[in-house]
Amino acid sequence: MFPKNNRLPRTAFRHVFRTGIRIQNPDFSCVAAKTKEPVSRFAVVVSTKVSKLAVDRNRIKRLLREAVRHLLQTILPGYDCIIIAQKNFSEKKEFMIEKNLKALLEKIM
Repeated sequence: MFPKNNRLPRTAFRHVFRTGIRIQNPDFSCVAAKTKEPVSRFAVVVSTKVSKLAVDRNRIKRLLREAVRHLLQTILPGYDCIIIAQKNFSEKKEFMIEKNLKALLEKIM
């Protein structure tokens, strides 16, 4: 789980989706909006289209949260990001997820 100050509240989702920059790679997409917050905040979304089983969706969320947690030191402050898993996400290895996420976030920030 993200530290409390790095969690994006549900009330900010609409703002991020309306004003954010969208960028994709084959594993996941990211919507990010610039804010005046002193830290970057994140949320992870996994649809039932990715997997019908809640166990699989929760595993994907845990993997993405862990990758973001490892990258928090290198991420610039002042962004709200929503990470959305794509259909072909299952069966990815942890190091590949982190590598792809880092490349995606570098394009946005």
